[in-house]
Amino acid sequence: MIEDEITLQDKLEFFHLVFAEEFDSIFSADIICCEKCVDEFIKYWPGIYINDQNFQTYSIQISSLYSMMRFCDFITEDEFNQFSSDLVCPRCNHELRGVIYPYNMPFNVPYEFEQLIGEIAKIAHETPFLLLANPFALEVFQEITKISQTIEPEILSDAVFRARIFHNETVYTAADFFAPPKEKVAEGRYNHAGKQVLYLSEEPETCFHELRSPQEGVMIANISIKKPIKVLNLTMQAQESNIINLIRWSSLMSSPNEGEGWHKPHYVFTRFVADCAKAAGFHAIKYPSVRFDEGMNLALISYSDYINDFQVDEIFLFNESNTKIEVLKQRLMESLI
Repeated sequence: MIEDEITLQDKLEFFHLVFAEEFDSIFSADIICCEKCVDEFIKYWPGIYINDQNFQTYSIQISSLYSMMRFCDFITEDEFNQFSSDLVCPRCNHELRGVIYPYNMPFNVPYEFEQLIGEIAKIAHETPFLLLANPFALEVFQEITKISQTIEPEILSDAVFRARIFHNETVYTAADFFAPPKEKVAEGRYNHAGKQVLYLSEEPETCFHELRSPQEGVMIANISIKKPIKVLNLTMQAQESNIINLIRWSSLMSSPNEGEGWHKPHYVFTRFVADCAKAAGFHAIKYPSVRFDEGMNLALISYSDYINDFQVDEIFLFNESNTKIEVLKQRLMESLI
């Protein structure tokens, strides 16, 4: 019989011929990580890990693929397990064992972009003032300038929020929610040392998580900005620019690592983006929180131009139950001075 003439070598050749095609038809994945390289992928693409539930929740045991592919009538499950032991991870070339993480990137990633991230990180750490000499950094500047030409300043339709860690003995007023004095401003995600930027959130819960969810809760000011504002939107949902998507999802902008003390090397590229945005005429940057999956933040990079255009409508305490638990008696309707 023909079946008796089919050798184990024939089956192995068939397996390697069909496996990649079958895998692609099931997952449509352009990224496959294994257990050895998934942490490295997350290091380079923290925005994906933080914000995309598909990557967070979807992984599969290699052994489970047998029932999903067209092998059942030709290759036994034991043979499948034997043959699959020869597979290598397309990302890191290690043996493909245990769990794999298939993922389809939602934008185009240039060849060797992760190597480029490493090069930019090195420049940012060693010679940050030369960052614009990097061709990709120059592309980012040009893209932000191009985007600026399509956006006009607008009054924010909704209030924004700013928080302080709650101290029971403190009576909070509007002035407590100003940007710190220049002499106390350390390097931040979108500000240089000594440069005032007002960091705001779109929801109280985001404020709470941005301050690392303190047990004692946070005092939050509900703020209206009465002057038109030009916002560079770096959220995934709003961007069709591939360059903006690359920096928004990658460790260039989404790293939760802040460094220690005054030196924060992971913030060099975000500060570069803030400089590009300000030079292009933007007053603020909208960006996703790295501490709260659903949260959005607003960095007012032109703080001094808006200091007389804030209105605090209320100040309230917000704790881990994620509800307002106290509204202060004062309703601060006057503009901040």
